[in-house]
Order: sequence, then structure tokens, then C-alpha cells
Amino acid sequence: MTDAAERVADVVRTGRTVHWGGGPAAHELERRFAAHTGRSRAFFHNSGTAALQTALFALGVTDGSNVAVTNSGFVASVNVIYHLRARPVFLPTDPATLVCYPEVAEWVDGLDIHTALVTHFFGNVVDVPAVSKSTQAQYLVEDGGQAHGATLFGKPVGSFGDIGSFAGSLKKLVTAGQGGINVFDDPDIEQRMRVYAHHGKQGRYDELFPGYNFRGGEMEATLALVALDRLDERVNARNSTAAAICAVLEEAGIPFARVPKDLDCSASWFDVGIVLDESWLGHRDWLVDTLEADGIPLWRYPSLIGLPWMKPYLQAHRWWTDREEQLQRSEQRLWDRVVLIATQTSAEDGAKVAAALAEVLA
Repeated sequence: MTDAAERVADVVRTGRTVHWGGGPAAHELERRFAAHTGRSRAFFHNSGTAALQTALFALGVTDGSNVAVTNSGFVASVNVIYHLRARPVFLPTDPATLVCYPEVAEWVDGLDIHTALVTHFFGNVVDVPAVSKSTQAQYLVEDGGQAHGATLFGKPVGSFGDIGSFAGSLKKLVTAGQGGINVFDDPDIEQRMRVYAHHGKQGRYDELFPGYNFRGGEMEATLALVALDRLDERVNARNSTAAAICAVLEEAGIPFARVPKDLDCSASWFDVGIVLDESWLGHRDWLVDTLEADGIPLWRYPSLIGLPWMKPYLQAHRWWTDREEQLQRSEQRLWDRVVLIATQTSAEDGAKVAAALAEVLA
């Protein structure tokens, strides 16, 4: 990454690491990322979370809006819904893929869904058009933060729906050190997005509504441009590590998350997910901590509907129903058995982690 360091140093030497309305590196990244996803427009933010929040705001999500959100996802998804004072309507996880089922109508029955926020989690791929149709959502935000380089129906993830949203933080394939980007086609969405992310100002003086300072900087955009040039190389490396991990798990007879059956897609593996046998309920955290103490890194993610603040938040608004109670129980039973092996390492090291896990499970 010597060339990246030199290019960032050149930005620092200009004395302008951030520009009102975005600088030349940010605008170049926006042009190239939009083209990469087959979109006409893009907007670079200072984080993936900022990009998600701006996306929902630009589509009109506000107090009490029903936002269908995949329970399989990073905490940023529900954080931005909370900060916009909207209602998260959770969608269930398929244990075979660890991403959302394509058919979720029963989980939104009787609700007018404003926006569906669907996450391609762990680099695996969701049939986002099917989920959106099933929810009958007015708008769709496709979160590809962990799935740069993955494809669906021959197109890059992020190509579907009203907005595709990506993160550029640590471990992402198009890492910007920190950063996030939204891709879209509608100029009205762009106008609302840019105003919201520039303190609610249109230009320098006209304050249209309360906003944030969410615009991305030049150093981060420069790093992202270098990473974008190497996306194919990075995707191949991650997928090679995932293949080595899965080969060990397959030989040991340990089930792991696979791409959805009969879906025309290719994953860009961020983590390999394993769902432990139910006998491990209550012991999963011990397993992760014990192996980590021995230098064998594993990860875990929470069930979003099971976050400690989620039920009180929904109850306070009278949004917690039997549907949420039922889904929380089933999702908790699943996610309390999930362990993850990261692919941000060599194939050899990934296989060693999988072999250590297989030895313990045996």
C-alpha cells in the first residue's frame, strides 16, 4: 500500500483534507463507484453508519415510519432507525444462509412498510428484489457494507432498489480507513442527501432542516480509490480463504452458511458463519473466549431484535407485539449459537482456525 500512503501524503500537503460539498478525490470516488454499481449518482460520507442514516432520511423515513429491517445485519442498521425515531419491523434469518429469507410477508402483515432496509451480511447475498416485493415496501435500501464485490443476477450488489449503501471502515474490501458511500439514480434523493449531510444547508447560507456533518474527507476518499482499483484481487483473496475454511468444516461434517439455493448470485465472503448444535446453547461464548485465549480468533454477532435496548424502545411506543416476542425467541436461539471465522487473513491461517474449531467440536 506504499502508493496509497504517497497519495494520502499528497492530499495532506495540499492543506485541504476536507472540502465543503466534497473535494476532488471524493467526487472522483463518487463517479467511479456509481459506474461500478451501474448507477448514475453517488455520495461519499464519513462513515457507513452516516450513509445509512442519510439514505433513510432522503427517502422520507421519520417519526413512526415502519422500516422493515433484516435481523441478520450489523447494529448500525437499527441505530439509524432509532435516531430517526422510526419503527424497526424485523425480518427473520434463514439458518442455512444466515441472511434474510426471500419470503417475509407474514412478518409485516397488517403494516404499511415505508422502507425495507436489507443487508447482505457476512458477504452472503440476499434476494433483495424478492424481499422488497414480499414486504410491499414503498422504498428499498440495499446495504452491501460487508459484500463489496458480490453479485446478484449478474449485477453488483448495490444495483437494486432506490439506494445502495456501502461502508468503508476497517476490514471492508473498499476500505477508506473510515467512510461510507450511497449509490442511486434520483436527483431529488441526491439533493436531500447532500443537504442533510452538510448541516442541513443548501449552499453556504440556506438552512433547510436540521442536519449533520456527514461528508467524507479527501484522505479517506483517496484510500477508497486505491482499494477500488484492487477490488477483484481482494475479493478473490477473501473467497480463497473462505474456501479453505469451508473445506475443513465440510470434511469435519460441520454445517456452515452457504449461498441461497437457486439464487443467481456470487458471494464475497466477509466471514464464514457456523451454526453450532443446540447442545451449545449457553456455552457458545465460553467456546469463543477459550479459543481466543489460545490465539484462535472467532467472532460473534448479536441478534438485533435481542439488543438490550430494543424491547424497551419498542414497548415505549407500543410497537412490541406477539410477533416481536415470537421472533425474538427464535432469533435469539439461532444467534446465540453462531460463531464466525473471518476471511481477512490468509487461506492457510483461515484453515488453521477452522481446524482448531473442528477439533473442539469433535
